[in-house]
Amino acid sequence: MPEISKAEPNAADKRHNHALDGLRFFAFLLVFFFHALQWSPWGNWPIIRFGYLGVPIFFVLSGFLIGGILLDLKDKTRPGFGLGAKLKTFYIRRALRIFPVYYLFIGILAVLVLSGRPDPVASDSFFWHLSYLTNFRSFAAGMDHIRQGHFWSLAVEEHFYMLAPLVVLLVGPRTLVRLLAGVIVAVAVARALIDHSGSSRDFWVLSPMQFDLLGLGIATAIIERKGQFAGISARGLRSIGLGGAIFFVLFIAHYYRPVHGTGGLFATFGPISLGLATAALVLTLWQRPTWFVSRIFAFRPFAYFGQISYGLYLFHPNCLGWSSRYYGTFNLTNAWVGLAVTLAVAMVSWHLFEKPINNLKNRFAYGGKRAIRQPAGQPTPAGSLALPEA
Repeated sequence: MPEISKAEPNAADKRHNHALDGLRFFAFLLVFFFHALQWSPWGNWPIIRFGYLGVPIFFVLSGFLIGGILLDLKDKTRPGFGLGAKLKTFYIRRALRIFPVYYLFIGILAVLVLSGRPDPVASDSFFWHLSYLTNFRSFAAGMDHIRQGHFWSLAVEEHFYMLAPLVVLLVGPRTLVRLLAGVIVAVAVARALIDHSGSSRDFWVLSPMQFDLLGLGIATAIIERKGQFAGISARGLRSIGLGGAIFFVLFIAHYYRPVHGTGGLFATFGPISLGLATAALVLTLWQRPTWFVSRIFAFRPFAYFGQISYGLYLFHPNCLGWSSRYYGTFNLTNAWVGLAVTLAVAMVSWHLFEKPINNLKNRFAYGGKRAIRQPAGQPTPAGSLALPEA
């Protein structure tokens, strides 16, 4: 990356879409209140009962952001910045963002377990957490038999980070489109077969079962940059997304009023319908920053907490567990106290630990050159290539 002039940070900051940060915060809130209130008197409300679907929103958004970074990186041609250098830069930047606080948190949990009464379930899970294989452990043991079970989605993201650069940077444009379309169709078929088998296993935690949503995010990034994906334009995606949103409403209604013979249909297309609706929303937020919905999501507090949503998601079950000692479980008081504690812990973690390490990414700028460190108070791009990295 060329050295950043004084004018460039402001230009890049204009491209930084804070509405996507706000969307990420609202996705976190869905997951948080699902965990906090799922067995409360409010647990049957759709926004609570289906709050776990905030995770698929994360996946689509992550696929869009990371996919966009990789597509831009693929187009960069600079002497000495070939495939090996691109992969090295991407992996180093990802490692600086996700590994330090993740392993620090696991270390703290290990100390707590060792200093108190040993929890065989928790101690049995540490290897899987350390190796980013929590989702496979969750599948084998069941989600009800593993501590820090929410790490399953972090494992899926990590597997995506490992594979996506190899795919996007190595294959040609047509092959990439065919591959992504194939993954989306294959996962839909897998969901249908699993539903038909009547299995009660948690197949959905396995990484390949979420690659359709992550791949859909990449496809959305292709539409944003190239104008279309498999003949689907931005306008076409918005129309499809509207259809997905309607189907998703029917998906929710189906669980409240089951219709005989439609279970397989909703099991197969329910998640991807939410993914399509999210993809259309993400693309619209990106392309239309002045849209009133974009302005709502871009509201500064929402955008700020969206930028630290990794810490929010990482810490929230333990913060809820701490507050429940004083306020009980699955009630509104504990939910709001737990949320306040989670926000405070994530803020401290971000400013005192994560952000200083994250700033080291300036030494590994995309483009092969180190970026000049910005003066204090000067806005900087939140992610490479002016994209807010996931």
